[in-house]
Amino acid sequence: MFRDLGPTGRIAAVLALVAAATTLVAGVLFLDDVAALPPGVAADAWRTAAFALVTIAVTAVAIGLLLRALSDRAEQLAFALEEARREREARQRELERVQAIVDSMVDGVIFIDDQDRISLVNKAGRALKNLSGGPGGHVADCHPSASRQVLDRVMLYLRSGDDTGPAHSIIKEKEGRFETTYAPVTDAAGKYLGTVMVIRDIAERRHLENRLLDAERLSGLGQMSAQIAHELRNPLNAIGGAAQYLARRFAKEPDVGEYATLIGEEVARVNRFVADLLKVARPVEPVLAPASLARVLREAAQKAAVARGLPADTVRVDAAGNVPAIDLDASLLTDALINLIQNAFDAGGDPPEVASTFAGEGGEGVVVVEVRDRGCGVPEDQLDEVTRPFVTTKPGGTGLGLVIVRRMAEVHRARFELVRREGGGTIARLHFPLRRVAAAAAAEGAEARDDASAGVPA
Repeated sequence: MFRDLGPTGRIAAVLALVAAATTLVAGVLFLDDVAALPPGVAADAWRTAAFALVTIAVTAVAIGLLLRALSDRAEQLAFALEEARREREARQRELERVQAIVDSMVDGVIFIDDQDRISLVNKAGRALKNLSGGPGGHVADCHPSASRQVLDRVMLYLRSGDDTGPAHSIIKEKEGRFETTYAPVTDAAGKYLGTVMVIRDIAERRHLENRLLDAERLSGLGQMSAQIAHELRNPLNAIGGAAQYLARRFAKEPDVGEYATLIGEEVARVNRFVADLLKVARPVEPVLAPASLARVLREAAQKAAVARGLPADTVRVDAAGNVPAIDLDASLLTDALINLIQNAFDAGGDPPEVASTFAGEGGEGVVVVEVRDRGCGVPEDQLDEVTRPFVTTKPGGTGLGLVIVRRMAEVHRARFELVRREGGGTIARLHFPLRRVAAAAAAEGAEARDDASAGVPA
């Protein structure tokens, strides 16, 4: 109990003990003095002493009761402080729990209080709105100056609770890539407490919308592709045959030979377009089997070079030795790689390069295949567009080559992308997810060693 009195209470208790001890000593001295007095004077002294003793007793009881009251009060304060501490810790844990929940969200979440101050922000919100300092700033701090006027109107609407407006206000930023939704937060009585902002990166949604549009285009394309092939190929074959006949029949006529050759080239070009059209329109059923990716890369590079009348080793192939054998349709992948390499040749610059890498050791991994060029490059704003049907940057292109590549990637559960290359040019990149198998990796390593000992170019 003495510890619960506090500093002031402990001092009072010590003083009370000192007073009691002083009173005891004074009583002993009084007895000695009274014994030496005459009887009449001694009686008066005893009366005075009795009155003093009663006064001291009453004072002692009062002090004891005061100390007891101080002790009770100290216990109550200690209990209240402990309750406040537990409540503060509980609120802190709850706040940390809420913060952990919102931090786990992919979308950015920011809560603005009724004073337009940021009181809560998750990790995605800090990254998307560049709020490195966290909560505490003004709502205007997380908006570009160009959108401040719109923001003021939105906040005014949210505060007023105008039911004539939309359920949620939306502001788009950075060329429409990010979309921020604003919603008011009110209590049970309808009092405005603040605003919650949800920031979403809608680039993926726009990509899916484009994919849906492409699927609708390809659906219509598939319905007419067979008829186009039937209606075009037979006349084209007849035209090509007639051109060859004229070239042989009038071999001594240079004009006839020149025009016959032109007709043959155009017939071949239209035939290639029809073939690409059928590849895009027909459902693809891959025949998957374990295959050496390095061998597929080398074959595709050699075929693409030979098709242009170049030496077979024109295209440099850098195949990683730790890439395991993976399940794929070698024919589909070879056609796609030839298409990409031909595009790289068309881009100009140095001869294209083909490379593969493997990331991950055991468990899940990813094989990355790249076709690189040093040509003119695809403009930054067209990197996604050129993978859509009938979109091309090449004069005379059909816009179907990269669609075929993307279709091949989809049936292999791979991801295809185009990126700009540092120093100029473009990189066409394929990501193949896989589960690494030790036996397959060992077999691939043995095959790579056999190829190296046989002098096969890599």
